[in-house]
Amino acid sequence: MQQLYKSVSLLIITLIVLSTPSYAQNISISEPEGGGEYPASRNDAAHPCISQQQYELIEKRMKESPIVQQLDNTAHKTTMTTTFSWPLAAANGLTDCNLYYIGNYVDQDPTSPGIKDYNCGTVTYDGHRGTDIVSAPYPFLRMDNNQLNAVAAAPGTIIQKSDGFFDKNCAMNSDTANYVIIQHADGSVALYWHLKKNSLTSKIVGQTVVTGEFLGVVGSSGSSTAPHLHFEVWSSTTSSTLQDPWTGTCNSLTASTLWVSQKPYTEPAILRAQVNKIAPLLPGCDTTETTNEDSCFTGGANTRFYIFIRNETTGDTAFMRIVNPGGSTFSSWIHRSNANYFGSYWYFVKPVPTTAGVYTFESIYNGITCSKTFKVNCATLGTPLITDLPQVEVSPNPANSILNVSLSGFDNGNCKISLTNIVGQVVSRDNATIENNNLQKTLSISNLPNGIYFLTIETGKERVVSKVIKQN
Repeated sequence: MQQLYKSVSLLIITLIVLSTPSYAQNISISEPEGGGEYPASRNDAAHPCISQQQYELIEKRMKESPIVQQLDNTAHKTTMTTTFSWPLAAANGLTDCNLYYIGNYVDQDPTSPGIKDYNCGTVTYDGHRGTDIVSAPYPFLRMDNNQLNAVAAAPGTIIQKSDGFFDKNCAMNSDTANYVIIQHADGSVALYWHLKKNSLTSKIVGQTVVTGEFLGVVGSSGSSTAPHLHFEVWSSTTSSTLQDPWTGTCNSLTASTLWVSQKPYTEPAILRAQVNKIAPLLPGCDTTETTNEDSCFTGGANTRFYIFIRNETTGDTAFMRIVNPGGSTFSSWIHRSNANYFGSYWYFVKPVPTTAGVYTFESIYNGITCSKTFKVNCATLGTPLITDLPQVEVSPNPANSILNVSLSGFDNGNCKISLTNIVGQVVSRDNATIENNNLQKTLSISNLPNGIYFLTIETGKERVVSKVIKQN
């Protein structure tokens, strides 16, 4: 059996190398230095996206709405004909290779606590009535920066709209969600739930939208455990007319797909690739993540290469390589998946090349490529390093109990200040305001053990990192 395993492993590696002739022949199987399941929660039966009381309120408002009554008089509701485009879109410079994973589908099992999705699987929870499209990775960072939008999946008229409510919930509660409800020409209705506070379209109830039009930023308002879009479809203005837009063997609600182009049940792919000196911060709900991504590295330095995967599947293989400026392979390695995850991340520590230049970290999973460029020996290339910029002064350094931070030349506004240890754990976090393009801040580090730390200052446009030494 051991010999068979070795033979199969050699065959897999040989096939990959032969299918990608530009890759180097020194490919290796590499165990990750760290990673695992991405720390994001899904709603469940104990944390439903929309409560029964909320459904009743929605229906009551529809029944009392003169706009709905007028639309109902003109709608052709004998057959549902509206089809839907994807209700999610990137914005504001978001360049991740993929944007989401599906956390839950519609529950097709009428019994409780039984669950069953349209594909006869269990990607749902008891009583769930929509499709939960989860923002990944870095969902709160995306929400803070308005990077992932809910957009109209079909043309129609806004018949309800709710805004102004808290948008960083992490569990079931009685809070009201921020949402938009649209009615279509055939009388069907689509619900867009959990949107970010004060991010909704400026259009009012009664105005129309077209397919792809902005509705709001994906958030975590209402009963929600992480930023995601709950997308729900009814064939009329009552919740009893629930439809499941996905076609499949176990869909008892809808005879055929309601999507213009239905996506696969699972979509294994790289969500994001990035290159780091230190670990990103993934604190979970409801704290904003910090990517700690870098673009400039010292030649030959050991560096962290990260991949974030959607629908990682046991037995699948991720192929990664560092690509030289001319397109040849500097080094390459394989990661084999040994578990199933909705979202996961892994990092591998590899030395970067020693020659100055612009390189590419390339990763392939399920035949789909995701890549990220980075620079080596940036000073030689005429590009300043992002660490220890002259606009930031930290003193004393080494420090014993007090750290004085002086910032100049930055745009006015709010900023975040954090200290992380050598393994990427946040040991201190604070907020400050830059006024007159300057900031003076004193941090207490007396309770920290001796060692190396990284001081990170982030504004909406800039991020600088300085190394700090704690020493008694």
